Order: sequence, then structure tokens, then C-alpha cells
Amino acid sequence: MMGNIPKNQPKKEPGTFNSHTASSTDENLRHLAFDNAAQANIIITVSSGKILVANNAASKLLGYSKNELITKKRAAIFDINESSFKKMLLQRAAKGQSKALVTAIRKNGKPFPCEITSAVFMDKDGIEKAITTISDRSKSIVRQKNIDTKKEKIVADNIVLAKSKQKEIDVKKEKTVAQNIILAKSKQKIVDTKKEKIVAANIIVAQGKADARLAENNEWIKYIAKTSYDVMWDWDIASGEIYVGDSVEEVFGYKVQNNTVNFKNFIGCLVNEEKQTVEKKLLKTLASVDKSWNDSFLFRRYDGSVATTTGRASIVRDAHGKAVRLIGAIHDISKLQELENKLEEQTTVKKEYSEKIFLAKLSLDVIWDWNMLTNELFIGEGFEELFGYHVKNNKSNSSDWGNHLHPDDKDIVQKELQEVIASSAPHWQKAYRFIKADGSIAKVFDRATIFRDIHGKAYRMIGVMKDIGRDKEQKKAGPDLAGDKKNLLIKKIKNAIVELVNYSKEQLQTNYSAYLSKKLQYDYTYLANLFSESEGIPIQKFIIAQKTERVKELIVNDELNLTEIASKLHYSSVAHLSNQFKKVTGYSPSQFKQLKNKRTTTPENV
Repeated sequence: MMGNIPKNQPKKEPGTFNSHTASSTDENLRHLAFDNAAQANIIITVSSGKILVANNAASKLLGYSKNELITKKRAAIFDINESSFKKMLLQRAAKGQSKALVTAIRKNGKPFPCEITSAVFMDKDGIEKAITTISDRSKSIVRQKNIDTKKEKIVADNIVLAKSKQKEIDVKKEKTVAQNIILAKSKQKIVDTKKEKIVAANIIVAQGKADARLAENNEWIKYIAKTSYDVMWDWDIASGEIYVGDSVEEVFGYKVQNNTVNFKNFIGCLVNEEKQTVEKKLLKTLASVDKSWNDSFLFRRYDGSVATTTGRASIVRDAHGKAVRLIGAIHDISKLQELENKLEEQTTVKKEYSEKIFLAKLSLDVIWDWNMLTNELFIGEGFEELFGYHVKNNKSNSSDWGNHLHPDDKDIVQKELQEVIASSAPHWQKAYRFIKADGSIAKVFDRATIFRDIHGKAYRMIGVMKDIGRDKEQKKAGPDLAGDKKNLLIKKIKNAIVELVNYSKEQLQTNYSAYLSKKLQYDYTYLANLFSESEGIPIQKFIIAQKTERVKELIVNDELNLTEIASKLHYSSVAHLSNQFKKVTGYSPSQFKQLKNKRTTTPENV
């Protein structure tokens, strides 16, 4: 028998959560937060793509009413044939969550660029669903294009201004030289007793004009530095003072009083591992007869982050060849890469590089990326597993690849590759034989995408090398391969922790979870669960155990005090180290040291 229906209850609107039917206050709040969130959110059934729920922001962004949205599927609001959308689905299926730049479609049919973040969850009935957040990127892309246009205009204006000023300087110089020649000829007729006085006077005049020209050049340098996107600088070697352009604040975050810093301040901004190398190379160049200097180095920003930079400068030398001044610029390469990331997917280099590193670690196929301009060849880690060759830092060149081609296939493969590069084709594929490190022959299938500039010239290729014979072996081997992958990953987790605790000299900028996630290119939650399931202990306990053993070793060696040990092993304080050490061993560090001295035994025996 049906109970009485409560009166005056608000009617539930389709596509929204009804807070009056929620089982708890917390659930009501979550439903209200979802529906009234500033960002557009929708919930979709993973299998069918049907939209189940949409909030107010999603309705407004896409131009549909909520009633209309819940009758649609994802194909109605996204370009599902777009490569970035397909990649997002694959990544979400593999990791449970994904983030991508895709194209959304409004009710009026107008597409617009957006960034979506999607995560999969299982409802109480065991149905797999996904919550997706949609952010409109149209304005940010237009804004970035406007910024780039303004910067290009500034650079163009600077070039025109520089040429104009240089022309004025040259005209003045020619006029001065002509006047000096006439003056010298007329003075030559004066008696010998006055000749030395006249020459001295001319030297003073010439010096004054040179000083005036130098001052004028200095003003020109300062003007260019104020408007340049690179950080321009002018180093007076004798005084050690470096004039830096105003853009140092925009590029690196430093506010420099009177635009002047000391050479030691500059060196102090370099990362510890590179300070000696960069300074030594710079001083060596100054001591030579070179007219220019250039180098690449990591430069620490004000907020603690590190920028990848290149530096170039012209060296001004005196009459004896001694370097007296450097005028140059520091170019933040990473900054340009960050700006490029906001444009379309196919122009983002850094993001593609991160994706190919991640895929290369997961894939048993060999992912490769060939920069034809530098002939540098990135090779995924699967190369060593498939073919037995170790590639240092994942970097090689096209010649090394060619050396491993089967002699009967080498000429035809390389010839066809060059023909495709010289054509306008967007892809290349070829089946051939490849010699492994142990001398055996692998049958491979190679396929790549070719990137071309506006003139159609190929400058980059990204491809996948598949061992066809291994595919057959994998099908026979069955599920054991998945276990091998997990065991390999657990081994990498242990090696990374042991290496950081025992051998690394670098300062840990983040916590251990962020370090492991970045180094191994996996979500930390996945790493922690996998480690705990396999080893029977949490990953944090393994880290603490390794650090405790390292503390014992350092105490026994008696080369560092507790403050230095705490800093070396990334403890927040000496108190933190002492508390954790006592909790694990039952002794404080000082008690452990006394016990060691009394018993003269190794820390492993305590």
C-alpha cells in the first residue's frame, strides 16, 4: 500500500540532484555543490556515452537546457573523431582519469576549444560512469595570440629603432672623422714647438667623443632591455656589476633595484650541479681571444622553480685583447614551451614529449621521435627490452638505427625513407628485419607521422617500431607478461628510493610521492597500492626503513653532524629525524652513537 505523498515538496528537475531525497546532509551538500559549481560538469555512462546529469554551468556553456542535455550522448557535444579526444578516452580507460584539449560543440553547431578533465567511478549498482569538467579555452587562446602579436610588434619596433640609432651614430662618426682630418691637416703646418700640444688636445677631444658615443650606446641598450622578452644584460667585468633589463621580473620573477646586480648574484641563481661548470666555461672563454660566448644552463626562478635557458653574449676587449665587457641576453626556452602548450595540440612540443615518455615506459613497442634538424633520435625504453641495446638517456641518432638494419634490407629501407621525406607524404611505414644485440633477427613493422613546416619541408618524425615476432610470443605467453611488468615497476620503485636516499646529491624540491610519480611517470596512488599489494608493507615504511639505515651508516662514519644528516636525507628538522629514528630503532641518535662507541659494532648488528 502506497504511503501518503508529502505535500509542497519541490519537483525534481531532470538532469539535477534533488537534495530532499538524499540520504544524508553531506550528500545533499555534494549534490548542491555539483549543480551550482562555477565550472561546467556532466556525468556520462562510460559504455554508451549517454549524458545522465549536467549542472547549470554546463547547460549555459553548451546552450542546451538540462532537459535537452540528458537526452544527448557525448557525440552531440564533443568532436569524438578528434585524435585528442580518442587519446583522452584511452588514457582514462588505462588510468581511470585523463586531461586533454579537445573541441566541444554548442547547440547552435558552433565548435569551440576547451580543456576537459574526466575521471571514472563506479556507482552503487556497479555501473561505470565518468564525471567530466569542461573549461572554455577560446578566450585564453585569443588572448595569447594577442600577446604574441604585441611581442612581435615590439621586437620589430626595436629593430627599426636600433637601426635608426645606429645610422645616426655612423653619420656623426663619419662627420667627426672628416672634421678631424681637416683639422689635422691644418695643424700640421704649425711650427714644431706647438705640434705636441695640438696632438694632446686632439686626443682629449677624441676621448670625449668616444665617451659620448659609449653613453649613447648604453642608453640604447637599456631601452632595448626594457622592452625585450629575453632578459638582456650588460656586464662590466672590472666592477663586477651587471645591468639587467626590466624583463627579468616577468621572465624569472626577480625585482632588481636600479636594474643592477653583482656577478656573484648571477652565479647564485644557477643550480648547484651546474655552477662550477658554467662559471669555469665562461672564465675560460674570457681568457681566450673569442669574440662571443654562448652556453645552456638551468636558471632558478624567484619562486624556486627551474627554467631551461640559453645565454649568448658579445665580448668587448681592450687594445691588449683583455675582456672588459659582455653584452648579451638570456633566453628562457621553457617559458616559450609553456606558451606553446596553450595553442593547438599539434604545436605543443613539451606535452608531446611528456606523453611519449609516459607511453614509452608502458609500451613494449618502441616509440621514437627523430628531430631531423639536429639528427637527435629519442628512443623509448622498450628498445632495450625488445632488441637488447642500451640507449643512454633515451638519446641516439639515425645512423645508429641504420647500423642495425639487416644487410639485405638496409639499402631499400633507407632509400624509401628518404624518398618519403623528400615528398609531401604525411606518413611512412615499412616492414623490415632488424638485428638484435644477441645477433638474432627480429621482424619489425615501423610506422611514423611526418611533421612539416609551412614550406612542406620535413623537420620531425614520431613513430612506433613493433616487433611482430614478439607479438606472437606474447599471445602464447598469456597473462604472465602483465605480472612481469608489475615486478619490473616494483623494482624501479625500490631502485629510485635507494638511489635518492643513498646516492643522490640533489635537494628534494617536493615530497617523496611527487618525486616517485614524476620519475616513474605513474600516478602515486597506483604505485603505492601496487607496492603494498606486492611487498606487504606500505611504500612509506620502505622509505623510512631505507632512510633509517642510511642515518645509521652516516652516524657510524662520524663525518656529518645531525643537522647535516637531516638536511642530506630531506628531513624537515633534526627533531623529525630523531623522533623517527627512535620510533624505528628504539634509540635516539645520540644513544645509538654511544652504544656504537661502547660495543664497536656495525649499525646492522644493533
